[in-house]
Amino acid sequence: MNFPDLHRHLGGATHPRILWGYITKHARDSEESLRIRRRFPTYEEFAYEFNRPFHDLADYLTVHHLVEGLQAEDVPYFTHRAVRGAAVFESIDYLELRFNPYKRTPASLPDRDRRALMAEVAGQVIRAARTEFPIQTTFILCMDRGFSVELNRAIIALADALPEVAAVDLAGPYQPGGPTPGEWRELYTEAKARGLKTTAHMAESDPGDIHPHLFPYLDRIGHGIQIALHQPQLLDELAARAICLEVCPTTYLRTNTLQSLSELAVVFARCRGAGVPISIATDNPALHGEAGRIVGQYEGLVRDEVIHFNEILQYAAVGYQYAFRPTHAP
Repeated sequence: MNFPDLHRHLGGATHPRILWGYITKHARDSEESLRIRRRFPTYEEFAYEFNRPFHDLADYLTVHHLVEGLQAEDVPYFTHRAVRGAAVFESIDYLELRFNPYKRTPASLPDRDRRALMAEVAGQVIRAARTEFPIQTTFILCMDRGFSVELNRAIIALADALPEVAAVDLAGPYQPGGPTPGEWRELYTEAKARGLKTTAHMAESDPGDIHPHLFPYLDRIGHGIQIALHQPQLLDELAARAICLEVCPTTYLRTNTLQSLSELAVVFARCRGAGVPISIATDNPALHGEAGRIVGQYEGLVRDEVIHFNEILQYAAVGYQYAFRPTHAP
């Protein structure tokens, strides 16, 4: 059996053993490799950073910051291995890989130079994802809550210019100086006008992170479980707009959002009752150990009686149905 995965970050897709192999074999003297080896003298210490208990979502996201600088040194190396591993070890035949192109540029460069490099970085990711294995990869470019309107608009324009990119996402923690709610509406309006699909990280761990004003502009929502848990009256609108939730079960355990996957039973039940589609995804499998693979997501939900074994095919079918296969013209 094969699976789709609609929510996987490049920053969380590479196993720490592969990262460590790059650090110790291919780039021993690079700035990022030296910085990481000073902080983590052994592989065991490095791997623990990925496998340690996290306090919350913010703590969990620190691993992304650790990885992004390293990936900026050799984007093709990490992309190819991430896609190859998804096909070989997880039986994924349709993958949506999301990343922020600006954050894969050297942080030491001036902002103008980093922006100029975004197109080359995105092209490297796209080319490196072409493997000899039977997997189709589609790309999502991530805007960031801490970026200026102009930089986020540049990411939208880049997504539109690349036929292999199907959508834009909204990610990152809230930060002072980021776009206002009205400016996010304008950015999403532009993305939709360009023919791009849209998704946004929302209502993952914080019940206050629910923003109905963005619903009219979204095709999917990354996570969204807090909507079903705390504002289920909004599910009817999601259903009417055919907005699919990208649910990543293991993430909620790793971020202490949930103490047991059994707590997702009410999410699935309420979404099923309202007609809100759910796609089951991995998010950041490199931070989740063996349970992080796509099969592990389904296994955990079946084990904790969130879904029935006989429903696995149905949820996989939802993923294929709501996939963001590129349809826009550059």
